[in-house]
Amino acid sequence: MFANFAAKRHLTGPLRAVSPVETDEEIDWQSISKPRRSSRVRRAIPQPSASNEKLSQYVKHCFKRQLDVKDVGWKEALQLAWVESVSLLIPLLYMVTVLALLSLAIWFFAEPVMTHVIEERLWEATVWTCGAVAMLGLLYVLLAPLFGGFQRYHGRVLEYHEAPALFDLVNVMSERLQVKAPRRIEINNETAMRVDAYAGINSIYRDEYKIIIGAPLLMSMSLPELTAMLAHELSHFQNKHKKIAFYLIHHVSEWLYYRAKGRDKRHQKLLKRMQSEKLAKYEYAELWVWQRLHLFQQTMFAGMFALHRRLTSWKCRQIELETDALAVQFSGSKAFIAMLNKLRLIQYSQSAVSKQNDWAWKEGFLLDDYASAVALEVKKATKLQFEEVKENRKKECTRFCPDDLTRMTQAQAMKVDSEIKANVSAHHLVEQGKKLSKELTVLDYESTGIESPERFCISFEKIRQIKTTKEQLRRQAQTFFDGRIYNRVIRFEPTEERDVSNFDVQTSIDYIRRYRVEDHRANAAANNLLKRINEANVVERLRASGLPIKKFLGNKAGSKKQGAQYLQYMRDQYRQSLYHLEAMDQVFYQRVHAGKMYLDSKSRAQIDWSFHSLELYSQMRRSVANLEEAYLPLNFIVNGLQDGVTTRILQAGVVEKQYLWTCIRNVRKEFKVRPIKVQLNNRRVHILGYLDFKLGALPTASSDMTLEEMAEYASELIQLLRFQYHKWQDQIAAIMARFEHQNDVAPINLMKSRK
Repeated sequence: MFANFAAKRHLTGPLRAVSPVETDEEIDWQSISKPRRSSRVRRAIPQPSASNEKLSQYVKHCFKRQLDVKDVGWKEALQLAWVESVSLLIPLLYMVTVLALLSLAIWFFAEPVMTHVIEERLWEATVWTCGAVAMLGLLYVLLAPLFGGFQRYHGRVLEYHEAPALFDLVNVMSERLQVKAPRRIEINNETAMRVDAYAGINSIYRDEYKIIIGAPLLMSMSLPELTAMLAHELSHFQNKHKKIAFYLIHHVSEWLYYRAKGRDKRHQKLLKRMQSEKLAKYEYAELWVWQRLHLFQQTMFAGMFALHRRLTSWKCRQIELETDALAVQFSGSKAFIAMLNKLRLIQYSQSAVSKQNDWAWKEGFLLDDYASAVALEVKKATKLQFEEVKENRKKECTRFCPDDLTRMTQAQAMKVDSEIKANVSAHHLVEQGKKLSKELTVLDYESTGIESPERFCISFEKIRQIKTTKEQLRRQAQTFFDGRIYNRVIRFEPTEERDVSNFDVQTSIDYIRRYRVEDHRANAAANNLLKRINEANVVERLRASGLPIKKFLGNKAGSKKQGAQYLQYMRDQYRQSLYHLEAMDQVFYQRVHAGKMYLDSKSRAQIDWSFHSLELYSQMRRSVANLEEAYLPLNFIVNGLQDGVTTRILQAGVVEKQYLWTCIRNVRKEFKVRPIKVQLNNRRVHILGYLDFKLGALPTASSDMTLEEMAEYASELIQLLRFQYHKWQDQIAAIMARFEHQNDVAPINLMKSRK
């Protein structure tokens, strides 16, 4: 249902900063762009470059077609009137129903009040007045979500002197399509092109609109492809009746969807109150009543949203296809098909850029140019990526838009040639496109609270080069530690066995090779047991909170008695497997320790830092394992329960949040007494300073964080700890593998030849 509490999980920091925005509140473009816009006003307006002037002249003279405005027939006029009526009547039906029912209820209580007042029976009049006041309050609660709540999109305002050719292109296309030109052009880092209201939600019906272009589109598309996309967006304004119907359907659908999802401010405040710690019984009862009212509201809006979509989406798809036909007539069939293919490839490449940016964020770097990075990823796309894009052509992005295959089939059947013969990149429409793209990326960083991001920015090519080097080190560590680079923290400390403590490098390797089969068997058993323990622990923790586990998990929940016994049995088995694994872990420690004694001073200085950090971190392996285990139940509550939010569920989440908070505090306490150093921006800092820099300062109490914030903080904390742990392993493996290779030490796997 729409009444779920599945939180939107997105990363903070630069990965979040350069990802497409989901809501208007996430990136405050207006306040961030204000000082930059005021500083640009003081500067002298530069003259356009010769290449931009040449492209502008070409754009003005290449379009010769002028598309006439087609009148709407009586049949289509009835269809448009039908979808407009449905879009207006469905919210009106809710309003009238609530007003009618509660007006009758108020009158039911108000009439006895007047009677008792006239008869001077004030006590009875007071009792009936309480009922009337309660009905008035209920009327306010049910009608409050009707006001406000439309989503607005923003970007950095593009001035004419920054992109004269782009403005000329839009103006010429508007003239040829016989539509009003947009009042403003904005640019942001989304991988989409949007048309939004210029001032107020109703201004779009007066043809006062703005176009928001994603910088990755400008940097990746060619001029014919961008023209096809612009022609599609502008064609929506050619016929006034279709424009009103199209945007009315979308606005009403969006309005219903946000209320069905519970995104209004009152619902968000209620959710925060329901997450309060140590609720009194009367407050719990009050929240239970409010939650039931909000759940009733969301169910009503969800039903209206589904009904509205069923009755109007068919006309939206038809209008989209008609708009596509106008865009094809203007830009050509091949350009339109190429535009759709390039758009999906850009959106596909964006995820790859985000993954690399996530990795760079953990290393302490920031991507300097997001749009250019996406364009570079598009150029390096493989055949497999093209095949995946083709396979997704039959999938609908939304119910209000046809799938790409249908749109391409229509464009191919029209067979219209393009008037634009110059197949140049669209970024030539903008003066200093790369500089503008870098400015957009910095604006994103600043809007998410990163101060002076220019100090940490490096190019996408540099990030890719560093990541390739790190991946090679990871493969080397996989071989050196014989598969011990997964998430379990190894016991990297001296052994208590006298024989093992006297092993040299070759003897340690021979010992590992001799018991390698048994070690891999114990490793596989431990991984399987750990997976089952985590699943059973989530069930037991939620059952202890009094949640109806069988309602959500069915037969997987099991009985209470069997679940507890099964969990304890698996924990005992895991301890036995862990005993053998940790005994072999100490042999790996002895191998590194013995080899370290023979290294030269430079290599020893490089390995000492990672060696001691890994040794100290290994002492915390139990606390880290407890943290990862405590995170799973809260993550399940935040993301897994899809059947509605109740006070009971959120209070169970509060209990798990407090337990997770305790685990986080214990981990930080152990870090505080250990001098573990990590590298941040080419200098070594204590690991707590690194975590605070990446995640922000930890609040003083768990009550200062919501369930979503706590789950997100714990998820990021676990990822950063794993990243640094693997980094220490990689550095040790790189130096020791080079030493063993230079001294002809036989490897663990004799079947593999050294490179």
